[in-house]
Amino acid sequence: MGAGRAGSATGGTDRPGRTSPSPPLREGASICVLEVADQGPGLSPEAADRVFERFYRADPSRSHEHGGSGLGLAIASAIAQGHGGRLELETATGAGCVFRLVLPAAGPGPD
Repeated sequence: MGAGRAGSATGGTDRPGRTSPSPPLREGASICVLEVADQGPGLSPEAADRVFERFYRADPSRSHEHGGSGLGLAIASAIAQGHGGRLELETATGAGCVFRLVLPAAGPGPD
């Protein structure tokens, strides 16, 4: 897990392999980034496209009794958008996942 303040080159932009239900932040915006990465199995492109949908679970064998309702990422994404930012996902099958919370920085950015 990492956190920091950066220019828009490190987050808040669309690029191949990055998924977000929110539009990119404006070009050149000073941003704050919180990143959480895992070494898990990653997600297929189809699952990555749907992971921010309400009630979607990438692992259909998980039930309400065994964890998760499929709302967490949808709620987190809505909160990020409410603060002018976005929640992003970078993943590939077999390559783990990186979730990145990107928020506009308050005050002047880095030089």
